[in-house]
This record gives sequence, C-alpha cells and structure tokens, in this order.
Amino acid sequence: MKLLYAAIMLSLLCSNSCIGQQESVATASSDTKYSLYYQPIDATEAKQIERWIQNGEADIFQFFKSNFKESYDVYIYSDRDSLDRQWQKDWNMPTFQSECWMVASGVAHRLDILSPRIWGTQACEHDPADTASTKQLIIHELVHVFHGQNNPSPTFDDTDNIDWLVEGLAVYASGQLDESRYARAQNTVIEKGAPKRLVDIWKGEHRYGYAGSLVQYIDQQYGRDILIQLIHYNKIADVLNELNISEEVLLSDWEKSFY
Repeated sequence: MKLLYAAIMLSLLCSNSCIGQQESVATASSDTKYSLYYQPIDATEAKQIERWIQNGEADIFQFFKSNFKESYDVYIYSDRDSLDRQWQKDWNMPTFQSECWMVASGVAHRLDILSPRIWGTQACEHDPADTASTKQLIIHELVHVFHGQNNPSPTFDDTDNIDWLVEGLAVYASGQLDESRYARAQNTVIEKGAPKRLVDIWKGEHRYGYAGSLVQYIDQQYGRDILIQLIHYNKIADVLNELNISEEVLLSDWEKSFY
C-alpha cells in the first residue's frame, strides 16, 4: 500500500491541539481510518508504527467483528515534554508530569505515542529493540481507540469501576496476555489469593495479568458476543447486569479458573 507523505505546519492543520510544531502527515489509502503525524526525525519510526497500525486494525476487526466507526489521529512525539503538554491539556492537569513507563495513550479520536527512538533515554520498562512487544503496545492503544468509539464515554473520563475492563480488554485483544504473563498472575493468585474487588484488579505489578485474564475468562465463559457487548457500557452495574452475576461471584469464579 503506497502512502502519500506531505510536510505541513500543524498549526494550520489542527489549531492548538497538536503543540504547534512543524511535522509530517502520512495519509493512507481510503480504506483506513487514521492519519499519522510525526516530525521528520521520526520518519523511520513512523513507517514501522504505520505498519503496526494497519496490522492492528486487521486484528481488531477479526476480534470484534467490526471496523472502527470513526476516523482517528495518531501522533508520534519526539520528546517527553511535548507528550506531557498534550496530556496536560487533554486531562486538564496543568502540572501533570508523566512517569517514565508511560509512553502511549489511546481514546476514541486519537492515539499518542512517545517515539521509540528516544525510549532509551526518556522512558523505562520498554525496549524499542523488542519489536514484538512494541507492536502489542501499539495494538493495545488501538483497542482503546476502538473501545472509546463504541462507549458512552469516548475518553473514558465518565466511567464507574470499569478500568479493569478497559485495560484488560486491551491486554487480551492485543496479545499481551502471553503464557508468561498469565503464569505469573496464576502463581500469585494460587499463592496469595485473588483480589476481592474489581477496583483492585488494575493495580500493582500483576495488573496486566489480572485484568487480561479476567477478560479472557469472560470471553471463554460467556462467549465473544457477550464480551463485545460489554464495550458499550461505562458503568459497572450495567456490565454485571449483562453478565447476570455479582461482583463477588465473578471474582470467585475467575479465581477458581486458575486451579
């Protein structure tokens, strides 16, 4: 698939939402939903990320049985300060400073990512040489974009106790719930017991394994159609009502599935 690349001024393209820097835009053919923005210094990274986005869109269609409803933008940031300024604006947190492990985010209309080119000096817990994990990270955020486009809260700022579902779905659908991560969660649950509240699932060092495996359990126990239906709810009461189960029983049944 050939792409058309054109240098533009972002101040003309997206007013105040794109930090006002001169960047490049890559617009794919009409069968895709995204536009990709990056600075020339990250052209190599952008080509790779674009391939992963296209792979991710195909994977998401296969998993959810539908395409993205709306177009969205992907921004590659050439330094952490620029990414922080965007997140400060988006999250209405003027003094926010991201932790070093925070390298990407996704909501209905956009996906932001710190360029892997600088992960070695401006990030931690991520290895740009591990292309398989980086691809999964990109697809993880794409799942958030897809989820946001199907949720009453497109930016997930009006939700009630569904962090575990939002993140667990992205972990599971992106392939991040590999055998090693699942085994670590399983061993911890067997040794120490599982969290007793849904609000505690997306916490601590095993949060990826906990949330991803809980969503996997729902998929296996209730079926893919029911799991897909859950993306339309932003309140825990509606999620549990769809599953026709209580929080306590859901967590107990999930814990038993590890044995």
